[in-house]
Amino acid sequence: MKSKNTIIMFIIAALATIVAICSFIFVMRIIKKTNENTSVTLVELQEKMKDKENATIFAKKIAEIQALQDSINGHFLDPNKIDKFASYLEEMGASVGVEVLIKNIEVPPKTKNTMLLKLSISGEFQGVMKMIALLENNPYQINITQAYLNKNIEQLTEEEIKLNKVLAKTIWEANVTFNILSAN
Repeated sequence: MKSKNTIIMFIIAALATIVAICSFIFVMRIIKKTNENTSVTLVELQEKMKDKENATIFAKKIAEIQALQDSINGHFLDPNKIDKFASYLEEMGASVGVEVLIKNIEVPPKTKNTMLLKLSISGEFQGVMKMIALLENNPYQINITQAYLNKNIEQLTEEEIKLNKVLAKTIWEANVTFNILSAN
């Protein structure tokens, strides 16, 4: 009987050992699969975080490029807004104290993306020169091709002479021709 009990105990112990080993292997496989799934999830999460960072950097770069493009477009004249540019020139002349008249606007057939403008500026010498300097330092891409200065002396009447004690009034005129880059 002892040997029968020993065999049964041995069989039970062997079965318990086999069940324990199988349970251990089963638990280890579950842990291994969980670790693999966690690793895959972490890799995907890192990729998504990197994509989000890249999207943020991309959005910033787009904003910078848009600002740069707007800045560049500010140097070109839109042919559809030539009336606003003419008003801009007249206001600039008024701020300096000279009269600005636009004599001619044309699009040269040989050159693309340029417009030719001819201005007449009249006023005191300092104002005329200041207006020409403002044209040169304008935010638009302007190339002054010709500038003629004329001095006109108007004779004053005797009443004006008595009031101002000046013999003559000097008016300077400048005829300026320039090219400006246009957007189209």
